[in-house]
Amino acid sequence: MAAGVITIAHRSGGPKADIIIGFEGRDTGFLAETEEEYAHCIGQVFSKPLAERQQLQRDARASVERRFSDEEFASRIWTRMLQPLLAQ
Repeated sequence: MAAGVITIAHRSGGPKADIIIGFEGRDTGFLAETEEEYAHCIGQVFSKPLAERQQLQRDARASVERRFSDEEFASRIWTRMLQPLLAQ
């Protein structure tokens, strides 16, 4: 996603929970489980106009950059690990 690839991932675990999630109300990729769902998703990607595919790519990049940035990592380390330890 960070490289601009339109992602079609398995509808389970990590991809469903925190990879293919909406960004500002727009899609950032596709989730599928069965062969038919994967085929449908591939069809959706190729049937979208170029401008929509490019917007999907921009949204996916922005989502990844925001959620997996160094700043976000540092913030989560502080709020989830260090701050509770210091509060004891």
